Amino acid sequence: MLNASCRTRVVIADDHPVIQLAVADCLNSLPGFRVVATAASGDGLISELATQEADLVVTDFTMQQTDDDKDGLRLITHLRRAYERTPIVVFTMLTNSGVLSRLSGMGVAGLVGKDEAMGELGQVCLRVIRSGKQCLSPGMERRLAVAGVVKPGRPDFQMLTPRELEVVRLFSKGISLTEIARMVNRSLGTVATQKRSAMRKLHVDSNIDLVTCAREQGLV
Repeated sequence: MLNASCRTRVVIADDHPVIQLAVADCLNSLPGFRVVATAASGDGLISELATQEADLVVTDFTMQQTDDDKDGLRLITHLRRAYERTPIVVFTMLTNSGVLSRLSGMGVAGLVGKDEAMGELGQVCLRVIRSGKQCLSPGMERRLAVAGVVKPGRPDFQMLTPRELEVVRLFSKGISLTEIARMVNRSLGTVATQKRSAMRKLHVDSNIDLVTCAREQGLV
């Protein structure tokens, strides 16, 4: 936990310039907070963090990306491994309860919905810095309350790795394995193996059952 009297250096990532500016204005207005860098993509955020010390990262979950850019769960996984002591607040339009639950379990410091007032983002960031504990906006608390209980006898998606979960989520949206491989910059064989591994862990034998389970857990 940082001393609240210290200057809190913030790095922001969002691919929408207007939202990026609004987030920067909001956080710069908080006592002791200063936005020191901004980025418009996952790779851009990683590049900024390689040269700029940060006490807090505020990032979107899904940003426009090139084929080899990090995004979504890939980005959060990288940040948690490379900057494990830096709190991450995810500011997102994401509503899939299963993915939100996974993000919470991965140890992000905060979750805030873009459909909420900008002031909620500021309050979450303040609580994260002052308490050192995970903080959720009211909207995210409601969504995770719904997602927090896995029905008895139903597959537990917490068993999947971030990459397996990403493949299942995209496949369940009707995207082919070939297209998924292109989107996440992996070989078709790797993506197919990750899908099979996920099905084995979830104890499902068909694509229909996999998609059904994903929908029941809020991934689609």
